[in-house]
Amino acid sequence: MVEVELKFQIPEARRNAILKAIDPKKSEIIQLQAKYYDTEDRQLAQHGVALRQRLEGTQWVQTLKAAGKSHLHRFEDNHVLTPTPHESDIDEDIIIWSPILDLEIYRHNSEAQTILKNALGETQHPLQQQFETDIQRICRVIQFEDAEIEISLDIGEVRTDSARQEIHEVEFELKTGSVQSLLAFSFEWVKKYQLWLDVRSKAEFGNLLVTHQKVSPAKRAKEIQLNKKDSADQNLRLLLANQLQHLLPNIAAISAQVATPEHIQQAQTALHHLHLSLSLFKDWTDTKTDKWAHQLSAFKSHFENLQHFEHMQRTLGALLQNPKTAESLDKDILYAQEKLNNLVKSTQNVQHYLELLMFSLGTSEKTQPHDLKWFAQNTLQTQYKQLQDSLTKADLTDFESLDELATHLNELKFSFPILTSIYDVKNLQKYSKSLNDAQQASEQYQVLTSSSSYLQQTDLEASDWFALGWLTAKQEAYAEKLLEATEQFLISRKFLK
Repeated sequence: MVEVELKFQIPEARRNAILKAIDPKKSEIIQLQAKYYDTEDRQLAQHGVALRQRLEGTQWVQTLKAAGKSHLHRFEDNHVLTPTPHESDIDEDIIIWSPILDLEIYRHNSEAQTILKNALGETQHPLQQQFETDIQRICRVIQFEDAEIEISLDIGEVRTDSARQEIHEVEFELKTGSVQSLLAFSFEWVKKYQLWLDVRSKAEFGNLLVTHQKVSPAKRAKEIQLNKKDSADQNLRLLLANQLQHLLPNIAAISAQVATPEHIQQAQTALHHLHLSLSLFKDWTDTKTDKWAHQLSAFKSHFENLQHFEHMQRTLGALLQNPKTAESLDKDILYAQEKLNNLVKSTQNVQHYLELLMFSLGTSEKTQPHDLKWFAQNTLQTQYKQLQDSLTKADLTDFESLDELATHLNELKFSFPILTSIYDVKNLQKYSKSLNDAQQASEQYQVLTSSSSYLQQTDLEASDWFALGWLTAKQEAYAEKLLEATEQFLISRKFLK
């Protein structure tokens, strides 16, 4: 079966308030003790699969879990276990026993068999207990709009023989009704209790303890292919769902303050792609996406500021002779990091994640008058026209015109491989290479322009003017490359005529 649920972390200051809201007197309280199994080399974990046996009150349940089509969905197969004579000598009055792990219970479940086969292969290595959890769950079912939603407050720990991690989180599981009702309900609680979305599981926490790590590797983007048979609207939703799969694990790591620079970079990339999808493909749907695009633009600018400051520190650090200028840059980096840590789990941004999830998982009731290729062709032609107009207006002495040209190039670099996958285009690599050359020149130009602008707004000492002069010379050189490479790309493209 497929479960639909969302999990949130609770700020320490709001834990008592959320406990009162759930009201233990009206709730069921269950003690959950689970053992998680895997091979010695953690083949299940590497495939995003979890296998556990959990004592729920007095009943053992064996569960197989695997990732679903989004962070809302997951495959879950539960089996209530009963003792056999060889497992323990059970007195009539004793119902607590220790079951043996049994994979034979999945022999009639083709989906479970496929999941296990993909993870373990044909020759299955022995499965051993890796870690355990001890959780008190306070849960109740609430009626909201057309849905029944189970709220579960989990308090306890994940542990190995040598390490432990505290658990204090709340889950909302859809029992009946629509996903939209679940998301709307979740946001009401996010606003009231400042919850932040966390797509990491207890199994992930346990695997990190086993491997003595603080955080899983940064999530990278997966390549996506548009479905030519589906509408443009459905393809846009598919694209956004893929980008949210990229974004949310990295946002969770940043929110928990365990992120590496790679998590921050990948989150920035995912936000950039989401913003471009909502901006460039807004005509693919009747849903108004301008608000989301505007919000994401503001949000991702904070990632870009931090990236820019850190890039300046790496590239200009040796050129900045004045300690005050270098010290000012260090302070700007610390401030940008602190602001980002707060923004990723702000109520407003959690709302944006939920709204985008809701849209990506929905469907349009309207039938579109044109097929996907028609929408893709219109989008490409619009982008080419914008690029051509920007090139015509571009002037080496007008930085704003060059910046506009660079922006349109970056947009096309993103959309080109997505849109051209619909066409049967010969020699596509030639077009891609010329576009890539132009985009690299534009990227370098924009970085140099931002660095130069930063220094010009700083109270420079005489010793820092050398750095500014070096930047200006580089900027002019890349501006020329930008114009030349863009012109070459526009000459090379023929297939949209």
